[in-house]
Amino acid sequence: MVGLNRKIKIQENKLKNGYGLGTGENYKPFIQAHDNKVASEGWITRHLGWKTKRIHHTLSSHERRFLYFLEWIEEVVDIREQYPLLPLSRTEEIANELGIKHANVEGTPVEMTTDFMITMKTSQGNIDLVRTVKPASKLSKRTLELFEIERRFFQEQGIDWGIITEKSMPNTLIKNIEWLYEARYLDTRPSVNEELISLIEIDLFNMIFNDHGDTSISVICLRCDKTFGIETGTSMFILKHMLATKKWDADMNQKFKNSNPLLLSKLRSPISTVHVG
Repeated sequence: MVGLNRKIKIQENKLKNGYGLGTGENYKPFIQAHDNKVASEGWITRHLGWKTKRIHHTLSSHERRFLYFLEWIEEVVDIREQYPLLPLSRTEEIANELGIKHANVEGTPVEMTTDFMITMKTSQGNIDLVRTVKPASKLSKRTLELFEIERRFFQEQGIDWGIITEKSMPNTLIKNIEWLYEARYLDTRPSVNEELISLIEIDLFNMIFNDHGDTSISVICLRCDKTFGIETGTSMFILKHMLATKKWDADMNQKFKNSNPLLLSKLRSPISTVHVG
């Protein structure tokens, strides 16, 4: 009972302190990586968001991978993970209407959360949609009951809701985003700054572009490091940074790997054909 009271008190304090509220950089996830929660599959990760410039909290490898995907989509302008379904009384009413048990701790109903509230820019203005992420093997009867509460809750608000499984994720694209993710920010490699990039970017681009995919990018980048007398690995970081910031373009559906060649395009192709699912 002490544990139960403590968990309920924690949720009450979250509401008082604005967790689950706000947008963009000011949003506070209702559940955070340091909370007393057993993350599925042992995954609890934090990532500095490309869109929001704040730390994102993901509680499973599937959530983390879907976050990478959302970061890449141009039309996504805000990502709010671990988003609460409030007020609690409404989800309780929906559960009663469905004749199923509400999410609870030792029989006491608790606030539900969904994995991602996503804001997308469209020609008609910004729209919100909700996606919850779950491995196909974990879609048990009980999980689907809770998802039905979510679906009905957001349907009442006119918000599109859907389930994302590993089967609907573009795996190669996501692996490539993961490969270059940290290079989006220059402060992850203090020896690189905008001035250094401006000094070597044209030569590095031409070395890769004119190679026409004959040589691994690790070899080309090491050659560039040696040519300019810069720290080993610098050119590889700059390559990742230019791809992460979309200043250079390559086929994101071909697997990136240090030991593989890479074909750069002169012009970045549009990504508006990528859909959230």
